[in-house]
Amino acid sequence: MGLGTGGYGYFREVYHSLLDHGERLDERRGFLDGVTEAAAVWLSELEPLRRRERLPARGHYTVEDEQLQRIREMYALSRISDHLLEKACPQGSVPPEFGTAGGRRFDRPASTARTDFLTRIGLTPFEHSGSFSPFHHEIFAVVADDSATTATVEDVLWPGHWYGDLLFSRAGVRVRAPGHLIDPVTATTSTLYFTFSRHPRGTNDLSHGWGGNSQWGTAFPRFYSDAEGLHLNWDGDTDIGTDAPVPRVGRPSPDAERSLQRRRELLLHRCFVRTPLPPDEHDWFPHDTRMSVSTTTWPLPEGVITHPSWRS
Repeated sequence: MGLGTGGYGYFREVYHSLLDHGERLDERRGFLDGVTEAAAVWLSELEPLRRRERLPARGHYTVEDEQLQRIREMYALSRISDHLLEKACPQGSVPPEFGTAGGRRFDRPASTARTDFLTRIGLTPFEHSGSFSPFHHEIFAVVADDSATTATVEDVLWPGHWYGDLLFSRAGVRVRAPGHLIDPVTATTSTLYFTFSRHPRGTNDLSHGWGGNSQWGTAFPRFYSDAEGLHLNWDGDTDIGTDAPVPRVGRPSPDAERSLQRRRELLLHRCFVRTPLPPDEHDWFPHDTRMSVSTTTWPLPEGVITHPSWRS
């Protein structure tokens, strides 16, 4: 392929061009229509990411590994998705009966433009309606109901997308739940990890703080669903499904002394959903952790954590 350093870089270029077509929906749609065919070809180059693989014996990829370049290119596509989703969830208010939405409103036509583009280039949309699953669902709004005994999906606002077994993006949902399972304010305003931007909500992404070029070396967080279960952040060094997580030699986890239950909550939801909210909730580091489970209903039932082979 001809664009980008080392054969990759197309989605980075599309992202920067998209920023120049950002204020009007018709302009965004027109721009996306113009790049759809080429974007589909570029996505097909990332085919090896569709299935989970064991990592190299050393536990990570190096810059010489083409798989790392694919993972970085998928990250660039996720930046396009994040930008389009942010445009679909601008700052604003919702009717009281809609629930708590953290100071954002939902723009369905703008969301549809994003869904149409991602689907046309080769991603597969899904809703996973019914039972709430933090693996599949990003909480946009919460209807507080202390008479409820479980968290349920009231409405799927936008679909998630698969790339084979790889979870590219979660479906956005409005949930009904009792406060002890999902606190409305915490779930809609706490820092959203593994996410570049959701203004006005705070986010935490490994590209933050890096320069204009270096940030594009960020790896896409790989969450997979396959016959062996659901695998959260497959490239993470530390398996926090164990009762005493052991980090990779020479790379102690910044969260090692923090509550294991809260670390699992953060990895599952990509944010905190229960109170009390840690005062330093914006400064945790789930990026180096992983966990595999057979189901992700909330809260996690006993006995669902699994430990598939991770390295070759």
